Amino acid sequence: MPAYPQGGLAKLLRGNQQGFMFNNELVIVGEFSVAFQLERISHSAYPWGASFEAIFSANPGTFEIDIMGANVDQLANYNLLGSITATNNATSGAWVGRYDMASNLWPKFVLGYINKFPSFATVQVTLQATR
Repeated sequence: MPAYPQGGLAKLLRGNQQGFMFNNELVIVGEFSVAFQLERISHSAYPWGASFEAIFSANPGTFEIDIMGANVDQLANYNLLGSITATNNATSGAWVGRYDMASNLWPKFVLGYINKFPSFATVQVTLQATR
C-alpha cells in the first residue's frame, strides 16, 4: 500500500470495524499512511474513540509513529493526537505497540505518520485502526 498521496481518499471506518493504515510494509521517516474517516456514533453519548496497533516483523529499535487527526482530509490539516513509541518486547512472539484514542477526541479523519524509524530497517510495519 503506498503512502497517502493526498487528501480526499479516506475510506469510511464504521463502528466495530478494522482497517489497515500500513499493511506489512517497509516504511520511511516522513511517510503518511492511508487515512480513514471515522463513522460518527449515533448515540447520545460517545462510548469510545478508536485504537491503533502497530505490529512489527522484528524489533523496530527506536521509533515513533504519530496518530494524527483532522476534520478535513487534507494533509496540512492533520494534527497530533498521540504516538506509539514502545512495544511489548515480543512477549507474544511479535513486537506490538498501541495507542488508544480518548473518547473526548473527535477527529473526523485519522492517519499514521512515521516520525522516527531506523533508516536501515528492514522491519515490516502493520498499523491497524479499530473503531
